[in-house]
Amino acid sequence: MTRKTWVRIGFVAIVIVVAANLAILTAFPPDVQHRQEPINRVNWILVSAPGLDYRYPSESATIVYDVENDTWLLQDAAAWDRAIDLGVDYSTEPARPEEIRYTRDIAIEGGRIDLDFFVRNFAGEDCAHADFALTTEVGHLNTTTGSMEGDTIITGAPAVVPVDDLANGEWREVRVAADLPRPKQEEILLFSITLTTPCTFTTQNGTTLTYNPNLVTVIEHGSVSRVEEVARDPGYVVERLPRGNSATFIVQGTDAPGIGPLPTMTAG
Repeated sequence: MTRKTWVRIGFVAIVIVVAANLAILTAFPPDVQHRQEPINRVNWILVSAPGLDYRYPSESATIVYDVENDTWLLQDAAAWDRAIDLGVDYSTEPARPEEIRYTRDIAIEGGRIDLDFFVRNFAGEDCAHADFALTTEVGHLNTTTGSMEGDTIITGAPAVVPVDDLANGEWREVRVAADLPRPKQEEILLFSITLTTPCTFTTQNGTTLTYNPNLVTVIEHGSVSRVEEVARDPGYVVERLPRGNSATFIVQGTDAPGIGPLPTMTAG
């Protein structure tokens, strides 16, 4: 090849490299990282009882009822009342976990149980007043399957738990109380205490804010980037309506049979 031919080949190669670099810079600017799938979180008040959500009897908080003395005793009370860190799961920006120390603070006295639920305002507005609903359910426990057996045998009358002056982004431990069931000496019951977020609350200026299941916060790179309204199918909207979160306990008589460990899956 002549010298002129080599010069032309070199020039074409340079043009191709420059064009490729421009394409890369256009797709991924130097000041913008490659984006992962955004996380969408429905904007409202969150309510939870971390660690007390029901998984399996052997992993649940157990209360033993003494029929003769009419007394209740929480097993491993110190372990269940140990403070736990909720920073990763309940921070406003998941990539920048806050220091959130939550204690269930379970207390039993005179046939009543008191405990703290975790509540945080993600609604985007300061809440002046909100009425949460407190309900209870009692059912028989199937110790083989680990689930409730048959129909609910007792449903407590709903009670109102008022929450006042919860600023946007603020979190709080909300105290609730409920009557404990009285199982027979060899009976095992599943007892749930549910705190439900209201569909509306009053803001600081006296107006009413209503839950919008289509309004979400889009989180990218672990920080809140924008709030947008998205289209939902009717089934999704119904499922995402404010629902309660439950603290579930095993309540059993002193002579109740032992509950086995969580079944293990074996390869077939």
